[in-house]
Amino acid sequence: MTRLVAILIAAGLAAAFMAWLASLEGGMQLTVAGYEFQMSVGVAAGLLIVIVAAAVILHRVIVAIWGVPDRFGVWYSARRARRGYRALSEGLVAAAAGDAGEALRLARRTEKLLGAPPLGLLLAAQAAQLTGDEEKQSAAYRAMLAHSDTEFLGLRGLFMEARKSGNDDEALALAERAHQLRPKAAWAANALFDLKCARGAWREAQTVLEEAGRARLLDSDVARRRRAVLLTAEAIEAERGGEGERALARALEALALSPALAPAASLAARRLSAAGRIWKAQDVIEAAWAQSPHPDLAVAYADIRPEEATPARAKRLMGLTQLNRGHFESRLLEAEQAIALKRWSQARAALHPLAQSFTTARVCALMAEIAQEERGDMVAAHGWLARAVRAPRDAQWTCNSCGWAASDWRAVCGGCGAFDSLAWTTPGAGVLENMPHIEVEEPVVEEAAPAPEPVVIEGTPKPAPVYVGRESVVLPRLPDDPGPITEDDDHEPTGTSEDAARLRRGGRMRA
Repeated sequence: MTRLVAILIAAGLAAAFMAWLASLEGGMQLTVAGYEFQMSVGVAAGLLIVIVAAAVILHRVIVAIWGVPDRFGVWYSARRARRGYRALSEGLVAAAAGDAGEALRLARRTEKLLGAPPLGLLLAAQAAQLTGDEEKQSAAYRAMLAHSDTEFLGLRGLFMEARKSGNDDEALALAERAHQLRPKAAWAANALFDLKCARGAWREAQTVLEEAGRARLLDSDVARRRRAVLLTAEAIEAERGGEGERALARALEALALSPALAPAASLAARRLSAAGRIWKAQDVIEAAWAQSPHPDLAVAYADIRPEEATPARAKRLMGLTQLNRGHFESRLLEAEQAIALKRWSQARAALHPLAQSFTTARVCALMAEIAQEERGDMVAAHGWLARAVRAPRDAQWTCNSCGWAASDWRAVCGGCGAFDSLAWTTPGAGVLENMPHIEVEEPVVEEAAPAPEPVVIEGTPKPAPVYVGRESVVLPRLPDDPGPITEDDDHEPTGTSEDAARLRRGGRMRA
């Protein structure tokens, strides 16, 4: 509205000005080539305005004609860019859909229309990956490093290639560069952390972990657990290097973060006992056992007082079992100490629920020792030893990711390199030694004897199928008591109490 009013006002003023010119007296005489032209002032002013307007229009026409090539170039470039970006978007969709041929064709079209834009390099890399051209893929990722907006993406691509080829040195350098470029990127922090741990650079790994914690890339509980594991690994390394004080300090720091970490607790107990701090060593083991019993803790607890007599040590270890009475390891430890004290009924009471739920080799070995030492029943003892050979494996340090088993705890899996993946569990399947001649018969159950409900023991793994040769069978167990193998067995078992003791320590015996 304001603009319309302004135009009307301007038109009115122009008309008034022209009327004023027309009302003026006088005239204008112009002589050109012998011709005289006479006109009034108003006509002369109008003619002047027409001449000026014509000159302006002519100038604009000339400028427009002169700029046609440039405008055509701009239009052509815009059209080319539109076609190029359309090819780029369609190519990225084709690459995401796994259409290698279409992605490669559109990548070439994008490069022809747009040259080598950052996103075009990404499309080229993906197309090369789909077609298996690793050289072009690597070249595209390296070209991305020259552009600030695709540098991080190029680093990730080159990092994945280095990990795939096993070049850990290059992978570490790329991960460090990516982490410096974007400290809050989760993949860069995790990759750098894993590579530092794989090299045993525990201190540097802790630095990366602290930075990730400040960037809130990890949950606080996960960060505490990882730091405890790193400190434990550093403590074990220091102890092997003869740095006892440093090993103890790191182990105590780890226990402050994770009191149930058995490797840290057993190491700290050893160092504290060597320093004469007996009560502190006992407190460390008891705190760990109350949360997560482990055989290494029992060994460390027994070694705290090496000069102690067998009965006193057995009673002290039985007191340790009361801190976590229902756990599988507690019942085994109680049975072992009851046998040492010749309390046969107590040993049987501790083992009976284990024999019903999951009869492992250690349980069978203890039952064999009870049968031989209590009653001198060699047949029953031999039967239990033969059963121990066929029993599922006892718990060991096993990787949750790849199933790799180790005799000692490690911070990094030796099979797949995963961090903090070893857990004290049984293998995924109960693999037996190759015994192709074992025959498994169905157990005979009397109708008058009802089957009791199975007893659930904390820390007891579920029984897994046992593989004999190439066939998978599950060993039969009587519902009331597994019992020893009878004399009717086709294969007469052999063994002694020494074999039972060896099996209790984790050994194996062939029938």
